[in-house]
Amino acid sequence: MNFCEGCNIAVNGERCPRCGRKKLRAVNDEDFCLIAQVDRALGDCLKGHLETEKIDCVLIPYGTGVRAQFALPLESYLLYARYKNADHVRQLLKEWNS
Repeated sequence: MNFCEGCNIAVNGERCPRCGRKKLRAVNDEDFCLIAQVDRALGDCLKGHLETEKIDCVLIPYGTGVRAQFALPLESYLLYARYKNADHVRQLLKEWNS
C-alpha cells in the first residue's frame, strides 16, 4: 500500500487517483489518511465515539466558501484517522449509515 502525502490517502497503485502524483511512499501505520467526507452531526458524534475508544481522528471543516464569508460553520468535515485504524473507522461509518 502506498501513501500520497499531497492528498493524505492510501492507494493500492503507483499513482494517486485524486491528484495523479506518481511520487508515493510506503504507507506507515501512523499516517493520517482521509477516510470520508461526513456531515457535521455524524462527524461530531463519531469523534466522541472514537475518543472513548482511544482512536486518534481529525475533523477538518469542509464546505462552501459562502458560509465562511458569513462566519457560519461549514456543513461537513473531512475525516482523517491513522492508517492502522482506517478499516475500523470505515466499518463504523458503514454501520452508522445503515
